[in-house]
Amino acid sequence: MKYSEKKLAFAGPFLSPKEVAMTAQAAWDGWYETFDKYMNAFTEEAKKFFNVKYAIGTHCCTQALHLACLALGLKEGDEVIVQDHSWVATAYAITYTGAKCVFVDVDPQTLCISPEAIEKAVTPATKAIMLVHNFGVPADMDEIMAIAAKYNLKVIEDAAPALGSEYKGRKCGSIGDIGCISFQGGKIAVASEGGVFLTNDKHLYERGVLLSSMGRNDSKAAFWSDEIGYQYTIGSLPAAIATVQIQRADELVANKRRIYNQYVERLADHPLVDHMVKEKPDTFANYTYPSLFLKDEVKISTPEIIKKLKECNIHGRTGFPPMSEFPVYKKDKRFDNKVANWFFEKGIVLPAAHNLTEDDIQLICDNFIELIES
Repeated sequence: MKYSEKKLAFAGPFLSPKEVAMTAQAAWDGWYETFDKYMNAFTEEAKKFFNVKYAIGTHCCTQALHLACLALGLKEGDEVIVQDHSWVATAYAITYTGAKCVFVDVDPQTLCISPEAIEKAVTPATKAIMLVHNFGVPADMDEIMAIAAKYNLKVIEDAAPALGSEYKGRKCGSIGDIGCISFQGGKIAVASEGGVFLTNDKHLYERGVLLSSMGRNDSKAAFWSDEIGYQYTIGSLPAAIATVQIQRADELVANKRRIYNQYVERLADHPLVDHMVKEKPDTFANYTYPSLFLKDEVKISTPEIIKKLKECNIHGRTGFPPMSEFPVYKKDKRFDNKVANWFFEKGIVLPAAHNLTEDDIQLICDNFIELIES
């Protein structure tokens, strides 16, 4: 095993002097009568990039997802179909409203929600589908939207890691009723923290605006509020960084795809690698987090692999545990989601910080292969 003097990080940003200059400018003039200058610039850039009519900047993507659920009117007694493999914010955003998560399996090629599993889970209580473009790989949107139309369901795209990913020429996050993007520090584009709520529906946008600003509408007096709202709006400094990151999206995506392709060259054909998670035809993944399935013949556990790599200053991750196994959800579990469980047991998410060089990736792969062959 070879130790790296440089931290080979799981994730990390690709910043330029443009972000620094914009943030410094926002620190000087993002106040007083121009307090919303950079927030508005951010939402305008997001609308242009995603080709949508409306956008709301939020402090983080979890808040954008919560706003999406609130704007759709989800409540106790409603059910939302959601994939079992994701960071738990996907599910918690639903649970915050009182609605129930119905966890279904994922496609083994993409780790995105399985359309077949969605259809099997629909009940009279189902009101929406929450899909994730997992690790920046697009979900099967035509099939998902057809199921939604068949059963009169709303669709929320959790596109948190998918800025720049495309499905048949359309940006992920722009296809469902509402899309949500993250600018958290480990995503492909960053703002320290930040998120955006995207929609083409004026009513959903207006509900989102109202709920994201404490329900304030000033209808009867200044600071008047007719309903419970939340303080979810983005600030000037993260908005400034995120604006430039969106402008540089093509550059960021190209760098992530460079990293992914170098892993493919070194690992995809290894006899102990079952397959790498990849895009389907007519889609374009940003590959924020390159991932793979190991074969059962690999005897070392995935947590042990991650532990041994960390000892070499290499920082990867295992797959997410299935959310349906969490105590808050286990009593409501309906389906045995085999692929989600398989990835938890045999899945590896490889380091993919923007600053990784080809030599870094070679060192990672050399150590990784030594471990799985042990």
